[in-house]
Amino acid sequence: MTRPTISQAQSWQPDSLREAADAWDAAAGDAHREFDVVVRGVQDTRDFWSGDAANAARDRAAKVAGEAGKLSRALVAAAVAARDGAEQIAAARDDVLKSVAAVRSLGFIVADDGSVTPPAVPPPAVLATAGGDVVLAQDVLHSGAEEFTHEIGAKLDALGAADDDAAHDVDDAFHGVITPEPTTVNGVDTTVVAKWPSMSQDDIRAQIAAMTPQQRGQLVELCPQQVGNTDGVPWDIRIAANRINIAQAILDSRGDQRRVAFYQSLLGEVADPTGKGARVQRKVLAFDPGRSSFVELIGDLGTAKNVGVLVPGMNTTIEGSKANTDTAARFVNESRGDLAMVTYLGGPFPQGGFPDGLDDAMDTRYALDMAPRLVSFSEDVNHVADGLGRDVGVTYIGHSYGGSILGTAEAMGLTADRTLYLEAAGAGVGVEDVGDYHDRNPDVMRFSMTAPGDWIDLVQGLSLNPHGADPDGMAGVIHLATGNYDSGGPVGGFHSHGDVLDRPSDAWRNIYAIMTNQPYSVHLNPLWFMPPWLRPTG
Repeated sequence: MTRPTISQAQSWQPDSLREAADAWDAAAGDAHREFDVVVRGVQDTRDFWSGDAANAARDRAAKVAGEAGKLSRALVAAAVAARDGAEQIAAARDDVLKSVAAVRSLGFIVADDGSVTPPAVPPPAVLATAGGDVVLAQDVLHSGAEEFTHEIGAKLDALGAADDDAAHDVDDAFHGVITPEPTTVNGVDTTVVAKWPSMSQDDIRAQIAAMTPQQRGQLVELCPQQVGNTDGVPWDIRIAANRINIAQAILDSRGDQRRVAFYQSLLGEVADPTGKGARVQRKVLAFDPGRSSFVELIGDLGTAKNVGVLVPGMNTTIEGSKANTDTAARFVNESRGDLAMVTYLGGPFPQGGFPDGLDDAMDTRYALDMAPRLVSFSEDVNHVADGLGRDVGVTYIGHSYGGSILGTAEAMGLTADRTLYLEAAGAGVGVEDVGDYHDRNPDVMRFSMTAPGDWIDLVQGLSLNPHGADPDGMAGVIHLATGNYDSGGPVGGFHSHGDVLDRPSDAWRNIYAIMTNQPYSVHLNPLWFMPPWLRPTG
C-alpha cells in the first residue's frame, strides 16, 4: 500500500466508481439478456435444422453462453465491489480532508505528504495559554504538530488501504472470467460432482484434498452450484463458489429490486462482527434460492473457542434473514471473536400470521425435510471444529419452529456438544423423552428456555402437538431462567418469543453463557408440571 498525498485525496472522485458500477450492472444485464436470446434462437431450430452443422452451432452457442454468463456474473460482483469501495474511499477521503482543514484552521502548515509544522509565530491564544512564554508556546506547538502529523498520516494510510481493498475486490471479481469449458481440466473430471450425492462427506473431502489449488479453482468456476451447496466440501471453497452463485442470482432476479439489493449485500463487505475494526467479506456456506437454502458463517474461526448454530423459526426466508444475521452478529461481537456463529436455513420454513398460519406451523414436513440436512451439516461443523487444533464447543439453538427441526435432527443423529430448545414448538417430531434422541455425542448437554406468557406456551406439550413433547418438562433437559429485561421488568409475555434473542436481558446473557460454556442460571419453578395455560405469567 502506498500512502496517498493530500492533493491526490482532494482530486479523487469516488462517484466515478459508482458510475462504473452502474455501467457494469447495465452491461451485465444486457449481456445476460442478449446472449440468452441468441442461445434460445439457435436451440429453437431443432424442429427444422439438424445434422452435424446444426449440432456444432448449438454446441458453440452453449459455450459462448457459458462464457457470457461468467462475464455477466463477474460484472455483477465487480459492481458490488466498486460501490462498496466508493463508500469506503469517500468516507476515508472526507476524514482526511476534515482533519487537514481543522489543523490548518489552527494556523499549522500541512504539507502534501501529511507532515505538519507549527506556525513560525505562536498564535495569541497559544501564547496566552503558555503565560506569555514564547519558548514554551513553541514547544507546545511542536508537540501538537507531531500529534497532527501522526493523525493525518494514519488517516492517509486508511484512505490508501480503502483504495487498495477496492482495487483488489474489483480485480478479484474479474479474475478467471474466461476459462475453458471441457469436462476434464488439469486432470480433474468435473463430472465427478454428479457422484457426490452418493459419496460420504469424508470421501468428498479426500477427493478435493487430492486436487491442486488450480484444480480446485477450476472446479469452483465450472460447478459453483454443486461446490457451494455440498456438505463435505471445505468451507473456504464453498464460500468462493457461493460468491459466483450469488452473482448469478442477481442476474436471474432482474426486476425484483428488493431481492437484488439483498443479494448485492451478500457480495459486499460488512463491519467485522468480532469488533476488531476491519471490514470483511461475508461467508456464505450455502446459497440455493430454489431450495430456500441459505447458510452463513459470522465471525472468525481463526480465533473462535466456541461455535453456535442458530436454526430460526416460522416466517424465515432468505430475503428476510437479515434479522437472524444481526442476532448472530450481536453474540459474536459480545465475545470479541471467541464465538463464531452460523445461521442455518436448510430449506423452506412455515409461513403465515396468526391465526391463518397455524396450520402451516403445525405441519411437520418442514422439520422432517430439513432435519436430515442439519444432521449432515453438523458433521461438517464437527469436522471444521476438530480441525482448528483446539477444544471448540458446538452449540445448536432451535428457536420456535427451529426447535422442532433441531429435536428431529437430534433423533436422526445430530452431532453437538450442547443443544438449546429456545421457545421451541416442541422437542422434535416423534420425540417424547430424551431416550428418543440419538446424538452422536453421548455427552451432549441439553437445555431449554421458554419465557412465561410466551404464546408458544399454549401448544408446548399438548397431546395434539405434532412437534413432540414440551422440552421444558423433559427429564434430562436443563430448564434455563429468563430473568429480567435490562430496561426493567421480567422477561415474558407475547413479545418475549423474539425478545429473548434480541433485547438486552438476563435471558439473552443466559443464551450467550450456554454457547460460550460459562455459568448459567437455572429456572426453578416447582409448577413446571402444570398445564401451560395454568403456569404463572409473571
